[in-house]
Amino acid sequence: MARILILSSTLVAVVLGYYLSRAIYNLFFHPLAKFPGPWWASASYLAEFYYDVVQGGRYFAVIARMHEQYGPLIRINPDELHLNDPFFYEHLYAGSGQKRNKDKNNAVLSGTTLALNTTLDHNLHRERRGYIASFFSKQSTQRLEPFIQGQVKKLVEKLRQAHDAGDTIVGIQIFGALTCDIITHYAYGESFGELDKAGFPCQLERDATQLLLSGHFRRFLPAVAGLLQRLPERWITWLNPAVATFFDLERKITDLCHQARQRQDMKVSNSDRTIFDALTGPNVPEQEKSLARLKDESQLVLFAGLDTTARALTAMVCYMATYPDVLAKLRTELQSAWVHAEDQPSWRRFARVPVEPLPYKESVIPAGTSVGAMPWLLNRHPDVFPDPDVFRPERWLDAARHGQNLTRYLVTFSKGSRMCLGINLAYAEMYIAVAALVHNFDMELVDSTIKNIIPYRDYALSFDEDYSYGVNFKVAKVLHS
Repeated sequence: MARILILSSTLVAVVLGYYLSRAIYNLFFHPLAKFPGPWWASASYLAEFYYDVVQGGRYFAVIARMHEQYGPLIRINPDELHLNDPFFYEHLYAGSGQKRNKDKNNAVLSGTTLALNTTLDHNLHRERRGYIASFFSKQSTQRLEPFIQGQVKKLVEKLRQAHDAGDTIVGIQIFGALTCDIITHYAYGESFGELDKAGFPCQLERDATQLLLSGHFRRFLPAVAGLLQRLPERWITWLNPAVATFFDLERKITDLCHQARQRQDMKVSNSDRTIFDALTGPNVPEQEKSLARLKDESQLVLFAGLDTTARALTAMVCYMATYPDVLAKLRTELQSAWVHAEDQPSWRRFARVPVEPLPYKESVIPAGTSVGAMPWLLNRHPDVFPDPDVFRPERWLDAARHGQNLTRYLVTFSKGSRMCLGINLAYAEMYIAVAALVHNFDMELVDSTIKNIIPYRDYALSFDEDYSYGVNFKVAKVLHS
């Protein structure tokens, strides 16, 4: 018994000694030791684990407070710096001429390890981006516009029906149905038909939220997450019924991948081309056509195009319902684009890790250092956007009249070589949908406020205090039948 106690005590002492020595190294001898930040963040990952896993996605708020105390470039964990400087952002998130790798810790958040967005190496990322860049070009998006217009008309009709029935609408689900149908038609060649279903379900959007909420757990405990993934399907769905949606989706995507690989030597017209055809084209090396990679890339395209745009449209409804004076101005301005009452205007009518040392003011960021930057902070930086929490969309027009280009500092889609590929599609969806909603409806919030769309928790996308996002609303008035 005494021997066991001695061995146990020795083991505990060794473990504690190891972590203490690591903390001392991180604080005094690490290449990032000279950068400002609280000692408890620099010493270990425990603080980040506590705030993101135990407290639930709250470390982003802690980082914001760190910037207030320590300045624009701070150390937020032993191996990572964080930037809150809109005037230096373009140097960090630079174009293809500057090599920028991706931090391996942040790459696991989506769960798709072989996709473009989780590719660590700069050169491999550039190659993979090249395979599908033309698929997301502005020209390709313009070819999709008639389909987007058709889906938005379906959305308008469903909202008219909801008005007649007096239904309360969950914003993120109805707009999730819209974006799901568009991205699946575009990327997979067949729409999932969420807008054709009764009510406003969009099970895929609801279950995608559950996947996001496991992101920090998977990041800090990858071994446990990997073990859970190896469990039989029936066990996993018993533990989390929401996962059943993803098993069904994976089987569907697997079938589409097999079909694409079988027809890879056939010529496919631009109108019939899918993401699978782009990923299995003649310019793609054989090792990049593995089933695992095709599945990862196609899943990421779906989820990237699903929740993000749906959230933007949900926020738009919230702000329009809260600020009727802004809604009135926008509605007046849209009249010039609305040539015929029965038509919708075209969207065209609406006006990371550096591999070399990177100087920043008096400091030099060591090569290979992970440097993060939150759009939530940069898009609210008071030096660029005074009174950032005040909803004043005309600030963009006022700045333009004074020769300022605020778009240069808008980093919603990131910038540089890893800029979001789907930016053209996202803007097309938002312009067309917002125009239709503003033209056709007055909306009122139901048991919801702006607080429900303000970030409180960070899981790659934001959530409120109750681990949800978005507002409920009713169509108060139909303006055009």
